Amino acid sequence: MSRGPSMPILFKEFAVQMRGSRSALLLALLIGLASIAARLIYGAIVGQLDRGAPLVSAQIGQILFITLSLVIQALIVFLAPATTVNAISSEHERGTFAMLQTTPMTPIQLVAGKLIAAFALLLILILAVLPVFAVVLLFGGVSLADLGRVLSTMLITALLGSVFGLFCSAATRQTYSATLLCYALLISLVGGTLLAANLWSLLNSMLPAPAIYVFANPLSAMAAALVPARPPDIISFTGGLRPLVLLNLLTRGVIDAGAQGVLPLYRATWMLYGGLSLIFFWLTLHLATPRRRWRPGKVDLALLLILLGYLVLAYGARDWWMAGLTRG
Repeated sequence: MSRGPSMPILFKEFAVQMRGSRSALLLALLIGLASIAARLIYGAIVGQLDRGAPLVSAQIGQILFITLSLVIQALIVFLAPATTVNAISSEHERGTFAMLQTTPMTPIQLVAGKLIAAFALLLILILAVLPVFAVVLLFGGVSLADLGRVLSTMLITALLGSVFGLFCSAATRQTYSATLLCYALLISLVGGTLLAANLWSLLNSMLPAPAIYVFANPLSAMAAALVPARPPDIISFTGGLRPLVLLNLLTRGVIDAGAQGVLPLYRATWMLYGGLSLIFFWLTLHLATPRRRWRPGKVDLALLLILLGYLVLAYGARDWWMAGLTRG
């Protein structure tokens, strides 16, 4: 019965993730910040109406939807690794990792149990903010396809974030070091890609930077997914309220695609994050193995076949996701 050893660790991780004050704090933080962001942007919109800005209900809904999606995506980028960054390192620090080695539990059962529990918490967090989106949908201007793109981008970002946090935890075996490593790389990814794209534009007469500069950025992927839901360009906003300004800043050329239309950058990001999740999961398995870490086994063969299948799928769908990187 191979399921036997894996169930206790899964139940234990569910209890750790769902009980206590941390999960309640995360729920309150996400829902609270989403509600505050919605209220602030709605107040700003009302201020524009008082100045005579030509807005209708659908455009209000689009502005709120864009703002909420970017805020929640930014929170997920930094909250997802926090659910797993101490998952394995804490076992080493408490001295319980050696005890786990004496049980019939395998490394894949240990890593998968911790990952499933962490991702379940992230899924609950995402589902908890759906009522806020439901209020936004009442204004109109946002379709179910828009909501589907946004939720898909959030889920794949949450998956990679939780796997990456688990990888850092297994690699350093110290929560403090894992946290520093994880968030230093995250900040470098988010800020570094946007900086590189802006430098490219500055050095090339302010032309839009190639999409490959920002396709690994989770905020750029979300901004690209939100482009079809943006208000018409003919609507005039004063100050920094105009949503297209922020979307252009995060995508650096993905929106300004000329006659070719908007580039679906998020598709390439989905494919990249899916592949990276598999790779980081495989690396974490070996890092969590106490002896002969890099000795190939049956699990490696299974994961290799899964990865090869994923690459075959990516190659077959190359026209679909590569459309987000090139203008034809």
